[in-house]
Amino acid sequence: MTSPWSEGQVASVAPDAGSLAAARKLSTAWSQTGAAGDALWGLCQGSGANPYRAVVDLSGPAYHCSCPSRKFPCKHALGLLLMWSAGRVPDVSAPPAFAEEWLSRRAARATAPPAAAAPATTTVGAKSAERRAERVTAGLDELDLWLTDQIRGGLGAADISASAFDAIAARMVDAQAPGAASALRRLPIVVATRTDWPDRLLREYARLHLLVVAHRRLGELPEPLQASVRAHVGYPISTDSVRGQPGVRDRWMVLGVQTTEEKRLFTRKVWLLGRDRGRRAILLDFAHGSANFATAVPPPGSLVDATLHFYPGAAPLRAQFGDVHESPEPFTTVAPSGVDTALDHFAAAIGADPWVRSWPALLTEVTPAFDDGNWVVVDAEGRALPLSGEDPVLWRLLGMSGGHPVTVFGEWNSESLVPVSVFDRGDVYPLGAGTPSSAAAVRRR
Repeated sequence: MTSPWSEGQVASVAPDAGSLAAARKLSTAWSQTGAAGDALWGLCQGSGANPYRAVVDLSGPAYHCSCPSRKFPCKHALGLLLMWSAGRVPDVSAPPAFAEEWLSRRAARATAPPAAAAPATTTVGAKSAERRAERVTAGLDELDLWLTDQIRGGLGAADISASAFDAIAARMVDAQAPGAASALRRLPIVVATRTDWPDRLLREYARLHLLVVAHRRLGELPEPLQASVRAHVGYPISTDSVRGQPGVRDRWMVLGVQTTEEKRLFTRKVWLLGRDRGRRAILLDFAHGSANFATAVPPPGSLVDATLHFYPGAAPLRAQFGDVHESPEPFTTVAPSGVDTALDHFAAAIGADPWVRSWPALLTEVTPAFDDGNWVVVDAEGRALPLSGEDPVLWRLLGMSGGHPVTVFGEWNSESLVPVSVFDRGDVYPLGAGTPSSAAAVRRR
């Protein structure tokens, strides 16, 4: 039987502080709870006649509940984990039928042999790729003409409504350039939320024009930069081709995990830092309908001896897990990393790939502060970097620091640091869930 998680480990997988608080209120609503192997289950009585059926597979971890919540894990799965953490879930010999059915389906998917690949047809594949390249090129030429019209007429006379940006973005989708479409759909937010929107809009137009020109001269670029251009335009890349890239083995520290949802598409982002090589990595996973991701990741604060395979590019960051060589274990220290180091890493990344928008940044011994309406972190030498993000996250960071130096991990986007996690005295606190009083940290056992 897996050892019970600490309360901090439960807090680290909560989608938000509200779900964790709601889970704590369910302690008297449970019946028929049990644990066997890596599985937990229980019935939680809600407002309806039938109790909700919650199951947790700790090997993932993965969660299942019969409630209609769109949060993942829901408050019932979190409540079950809290009960287990407190030693209130008994060990039994076998799960009941409702739990066994879901666990069996998961086991079947995990052991199913991969589907046989269709016979390769080189000629057909080459023609399909050629047709796509032609459509992308035509679409990007149209985008460049649109950009030229915006500049020639001046921003004062241009249509900068959301519908105008949606129209050209839709054309990029039709041209099979979804990366360019995503960049265009971010522009209405720039116009609506920033007082310096003309300057920002011109920067984004220049970035898009540079992408069009780079695509036209794709064959003249070094191979890593070609891969970056194709990625930013939105060309697909298969999982098998990524796994074919040389692996990078290290002891990877899980610095943060965040799950977001938009129109029932769930995106999980996991930040890793190699303890021995110092390399940064991001794992991206997607799931539609619910946050039931196909791959499992350890919670923040874990150290994983594993091999990663990076997506090709001039500044490779996104990766996939390959072989995991040892079971995850907690870590309690990180190497010193200051403001200069974080900015140097970002400068190197954007120098290699000018379309990079943000880069992971680890800052040790910095003090969060709210100064004259502005959020900053200040190092021991008095140098400050601005912070940005949702107010609850920033206030939580300030509260956790207590006005003292801590280690902050986040993403630097050339203007501000968006915090993800805070480290203090060997403890790891994800800022997206939990509070200073409830998010007890992941500790070395």
